[in-house]
Amino acid sequence: MSLPYTALHTFHLAVRFGSLKQTADYLSLTESAVSHQIKRLEAQLGYALFYKSGRQLKVTPEGIKLSTELAQPFDHIDKVLLTKKQNTHTITLYCLPSLLESWLLPRLLAFKKANPNYDLAIRYYSSAPDYLDEYSLRIGSHENSDSTPHSLTPIFSGETLPVCSPIYLSQHPNLLSLNGLLKADLLHDHSDASWQDWFSLQSKQLIQPAKVIYEDFHLLKMATLAAQGVALCPETLIQQDLLKGTLVSLSHQKGNIGRYYAIEQNRYAHANTHLLIEHLLKS
Repeated sequence: MSLPYTALHTFHLAVRFGSLKQTADYLSLTESAVSHQIKRLEAQLGYALFYKSGRQLKVTPEGIKLSTELAQPFDHIDKVLLTKKQNTHTITLYCLPSLLESWLLPRLLAFKKANPNYDLAIRYYSSAPDYLDEYSLRIGSHENSDSTPHSLTPIFSGETLPVCSPIYLSQHPNLLSLNGLLKADLLHDHSDASWQDWFSLQSKQLIQPAKVIYEDFHLLKMATLAAQGVALCPETLIQQDLLKGTLVSLSHQKGNIGRYYAIEQNRYAHANTHLLIEHLLKS
C-alpha cells in the first residue's frame, strides 16, 4: 500500500496538541479536513487511533505506540526544515568598494544592532552573479539607459565634477580654463567616454588619448588624491574631501548626466531583504 505520509504527520501533530482544532489551525486546514485525514488513516491501518472521553480526545494504545515511533523522525524533519529556514536569513550584499566605507558600513552597523539575528555577507560588486536570488542585493551605479530584470531603488545621484588635489592644481595653474583642462593628465574610470561627453557639453573635443584608466571610483579617487591628475568624481561621494580641501573642484559643469547609484534586488525579494533595504534607505 502507498504510505500516507500527510495523514501520518497530521496524526503526529494531533497527538502532540491533543486537539483536532489546534492541529487544523497549525496546518491552516479546517477541523473537518483533519478529522477526515485521521479517519482515512485509521481505515488504511485497520485500527482506531483516537477515542472520545467526554469532550477530551484520547489516544488508543495502538495510537500511542504509533505516535511514539513517529515522534523522532518527524521531530528530526522539523529540525532540518527549521535550520534551513534560519539559514535563509543570511543576506548577501554585493557592493562597489567606493560605497563601503562612506555609505554602506555605517548603515549596516545600525541594522545589526536593531536586528542581531540576521546574518549578512558582504562581497565585492564584481563577484555578483547575473541572477540575484531573493536573499541577495547589489549596490552600484547605473545609467538611465540601463536595463535589468531586477528592481532598482535609487539611493543618490552619481553625476560627477572635475576635481584634482591642491598639489596638482599648484603645479598646473591653468586648469581653471577649458583649454588648460584639455592639456591636463585626465584620469578615467572604465573608458575615456565620460571626459569625451563632459567636453562635448561645452562644445569642446577631447583629442588626446586616455592616459590612465581605473576600474573603479575607489582607485580613481586614490590616484586623484595622490596628485596624479584630474578626474570626474561623483559629487555625492567627495563632499567631505571638498569641505576639507583635499580635493578642489575645477568647474560647476557636471558630467555623467543621468548616472545614479541604486540598490538592485530580485522582484520577489524575501521580506527580510526588503527590511534591510528599507533600513538602508532610512538611514
